Amino acid sequence: EFSTKCVVEELVRQGVTQFFVSPGSRSSPLVLAASENSKITIQTHFDERGLGFLALGHAKVLQSPVAIITTSGSAVANLLPALVEAYQSHTPLIVLTADRPFELLDN
Repeated sequence: EFSTKCVVEELVRQGVTQFFVSPGSRSSPLVLAASENSKITIQTHFDERGLGFLALGHAKVLQSPVAIITTSGSAVANLLPALVEAYQSHTPLIVLTADRPFELLDN
């Protein structure tokens, strides 16, 4: 069984403590799991494109991977410019996205 808490805890064990969040109902379980971990700092931004570049800037300054949490679909597409820049500059970003459960798709 998939556990959002386990995903977040494993990232922290690997040294990821900065999480950048663009809130959405589908990603709420991931955000809640991150917010329950005292080792994590969370920054929010209402716009995914801006969030991507905010996270990228922090990853460059920290010289360490950061995590981005967002919903699926166009939210992820809006991260693309920052992800391309991260790839070009060899800056690690970890993107966690969430979608509806399979049984709720097309509903």
